[in-house]
Amino acid sequence: MNWTDIQQWESAPLQKHATECENKQRLLQAAGDGLAERLGSLVGTSQTVKAAKVALHKRIMAIEKEVNFLISSAEIASEGAQGINEVRANADDAKQLAQSWNMTIDSSGNVSIDAAQVKMLKKAGKNILDVKYMVDTAQERVNAALKRARELVDSLSQKMSALDAGTYDNNVHYSAMNKVRPSLPPAGASAQEVASWWNSLSDKDKQWMIEQHPDVIGNLEGVDYTSRNQANRIMLPRLQKQAKEELDAYIAEHRFSNDPHVALELKRLTGRVKALDEIDETLKMESDGVPRYLMQLDPSGPNILAAVSQNNPDETQHIGVIVPGMTTSVAGNGKNGSIADYDLHATTMREAAEKAAGPGQKVAMVSFFGYDAPPGVLEASNTDMAQAGAKKLSSFLTGIDAAREHGAGDAHITVASHSYGSTTAGIAATLVGDGVIDDLVQFGSPGSGVQDVGEFHVPEGHTYVSAAPYVNDMVQGVGPDSSFGKNPDTMDGYKHLSGDVGGFKWTLTPTLVPIPDPFGSHSDYFTEGTQANRDIASVIGGKPNV
Repeated sequence: MNWTDIQQWESAPLQKHATECENKQRLLQAAGDGLAERLGSLVGTSQTVKAAKVALHKRIMAIEKEVNFLISSAEIASEGAQGINEVRANADDAKQLAQSWNMTIDSSGNVSIDAAQVKMLKKAGKNILDVKYMVDTAQERVNAALKRARELVDSLSQKMSALDAGTYDNNVHYSAMNKVRPSLPPAGASAQEVASWWNSLSDKDKQWMIEQHPDVIGNLEGVDYTSRNQANRIMLPRLQKQAKEELDAYIAEHRFSNDPHVALELKRLTGRVKALDEIDETLKMESDGVPRYLMQLDPSGPNILAAVSQNNPDETQHIGVIVPGMTTSVAGNGKNGSIADYDLHATTMREAAEKAAGPGQKVAMVSFFGYDAPPGVLEASNTDMAQAGAKKLSSFLTGIDAAREHGAGDAHITVASHSYGSTTAGIAATLVGDGVIDDLVQFGSPGSGVQDVGEFHVPEGHTYVSAAPYVNDMVQGVGPDSSFGKNPDTMDGYKHLSGDVGGFKWTLTPTLVPIPDPFGSHSDYFTEGTQANRDIASVIGGKPNV
């Protein structure tokens, strides 16, 4: 199996097979249940009755065997379809990155860049280390896709062999005398379909699904967040243990290597351990009396993705979703920008939003780290990562909407997006259905993601911008209109929140001449007590200060 092979993978045939198995399973199950009722109704000791009982029992046993085979087949096929979608998503991310830098990926998955492109990059001010980093980054993503593909093939091969041999056991055992345990929804099911399926289950069946499939339920859009939090908290210590063991084993195997690719892999593995530990630390912050909900825990890509909410999104009247920007990640950048750092921002924003909302109103404040934000200026110079992130954010928001629709009812959902995350959120707002996002706030934004507010699936008059003075936040509108969208601060259709993020910021030139700090206020929208922060929070609380 090579890079060319996985480009041909399609999940649709497996999805179709899973659906066909499930449909046939339900029909046979109904037939088995009917025969079981007939068997139970037979009374008497005559030879005729005994013969009828034996015949019915034999038929029921055959149906039970077939139903259990179909359940297993459907689950394996669904796993395969979901795995293929993950592989293709990782592969698409790698291809987009390589294409944006005019690199090539050969059939074996080797990333290269020709001399002409290197020369062009040097003319653009890049040095050889910059070019090497670009190639290594693309190679890392290709390797991650290939690794996931190999793991998927191995897993499916083992399960299919066991199924053929009659030794596969998924802990689902149908009996015509008892209700069958539920199977996972088919791959590709919409958030609405998942929500409908989930809410058709008994509490016992839901708990069984959480315990048997925590890796799936924890990230399944449409499932309520009380359940997803439980599933993800089951997975977190497992993933921590696995990540630490992988890191220790890699260090032991390559401790004397000078290979730069070894250093790159070591960095990746270390980052995964750090990310999972940061999530753990974030959850421990609920010692402040506000519960944390691990809404998402996705280890499938090169980087750990996650989302943590303060308060329960299943129950609150308002839900605010913070979308961070450049240099942020679950693990952080060594200084700030981690999910734990953003939990502090979430506290400030939630408290101000609840104050704005008024007595009895609760706010769930979500730190969304469910996409790969640009690690540096180079990656942030285009919208490739915003486009990829927008798909993930729109899916996440659609999941919240579906879970609430099938649960406690509609909630007021606000997307509060900062910096590169505002462009990501703007694009996501074009992908969601009407009624998912109630309010969109963009602050410190390089670009709205659109050319016209009418492209947003957001109610008219519910798009807001907060912009600090440009002399202290030059990120505002810095992106080219053609790719990043127009500057929301100067764009028609926006309501303007305060841009007061505190005092004027100065910096010194190398010759000690004071000049305005061009980026000094870029992250001060999160600062407690500033008018900008209060205004953003007022939108989240449903009472905009405009």
